[in-house]
This record gives sequence, structure tokens and C-alpha cells, in this order.
Amino acid sequence: MMNEISRAHFLKLLLAGAVLAPRMAALGGGLNELRGDRVGWARLKTPSQWWNRHAEGDPTPMQFLRENTTLNILSKWNVADAEDLDSLTRFPFIFTQEIDSIVSARGRSNLGEYLRRSGFLLIDTCINAGINPSPDACLQRQVAALGEVLPRSKVALLPSTHGIYRSHFQFAAGKPPHTFHNSVFDERWNRHGLYGVALDGRLAGVITLSGLQCAWAHAVPGMPVGHDVACMQMLANIYIYAMTAGS
Repeated sequence: MMNEISRAHFLKLLLAGAVLAPRMAALGGGLNELRGDRVGWARLKTPSQWWNRHAEGDPTPMQFLRENTTLNILSKWNVADAEDLDSLTRFPFIFTQEIDSIVSARGRSNLGEYLRRSGFLLIDTCINAGINPSPDACLQRQVAALGEVLPRSKVALLPSTHGIYRSHFQFAAGKPPHTFHNSVFDERWNRHGLYGVALDGRLAGVITLSGLQCAWAHAVPGMPVGHDVACMQMLANIYIYAMTAGS
């Protein structure tokens, strides 16, 4: 299956020591020789009018991954349409801000099939209060939608000791960085960590209420210096853990 093949390519790089070794930056030009097969980045197209919000910022974390790992990840973003299973299965990792707007039987069936085929879904919810006034309600909508898409799946808060916080960059506190709407601290959002989507003993997805995208797209002025980097580091950890866990 397409996702299993892509994951195998990634693991081939990992086993060659090419992904998780920052020290290899010292190899200079030789680094590119170890990049291996390209890995794409896809954003899920949903019926939501916001599905491509801040998409112009997606090349920024892709470049970060290229500079801080040896992934030959494409700098442009791609579209994976929930209504088209073939477009989903071209990518082992898909990003979205939400899935609750997918209400068609075909869209939900396709997304479920993609995840059953070992695909991985990152849901990084929008933190704009005009779109999501309540983080708890937003989270529950995603959980409910996942229950429809993947009846056997379970969503649970990942413990602070989970390997996803240390798969590449070290998040000693075991907590993701949080971007806040208008840079105003809000404990309602801050108290949320990463939520794992478990399916048949593997991690099939992660839900964040962190606004990682808002940081890497520089959509929220006024956040502390370096916050955008921390959010991209968290993304890198999620990506690497997603592609290696259980393999």
C-alpha cells in the first residue's frame, strides 16, 4: 500500500542514520547524498472554508525539516482531498485543522480507509476565538468525528513521558508549545497537551490545540522570540514519531 511504501522509505533513511542525527550537518554537501527518496507534505481538503488557511506558510516548516533533518521533504504543500482516496494514499502524513466538517459518507469512509492503511493524521486546531471560541468543544468535535471515521479508534491525552516529546528535539516538560490568539495567554487552551489517536495498537494520529501552524506561519504577532522554532520542532517530533513508531 502507498502509505506502507512511503513509511518503508522513511525507515530506510532512519536505519542508515540519516534522519535523527543533527551531528550529520557537519557533513556539509554530503548531507544531500543521504536524503534518499522524497517525502511530501499534504494538507487535507475539507468542506470547511478555512481548510487552506495560512497554507502559504507551509513551506517554512518544510524548509526547517530539510535544514534540521536529512529528510528530502518537498518545500511545497500538496492537497489531499477527503473525497478522493487516491489523493490521500499518496502521502504517509496529512495535516489538517479539523475533520468535523467532513460529513459525506464518502469523505469519512476515505479518511477511515487512509488511516487503516497506516496513514497518519495531524489535527492542529485553529486557535482563533472567532472560529473556535471553546477549545474543549473543538476537541470534542474532532473526537466525535474520529469516532464516526474510525469506530475502533480511541483518543487519549498522551502522558508527559511519551516518546513523541523526545523523538528528535527534547521537550523536557512533556508539553507542546502553545500559540495564543492575539498573543493573550489563555489557560483554557494551555492546559491541553497532545492527544493520541490509537488504532489497533499504533498511533494513527495526533490532535493538538496548540496552534502550531499559527506560529510557523507567523500569523500571531507578539509571541516570544523563538516560539515559531519551538512549534516547528514539535512538528518535527510528531512527524518523526509518526513515521517510526511501532515499526
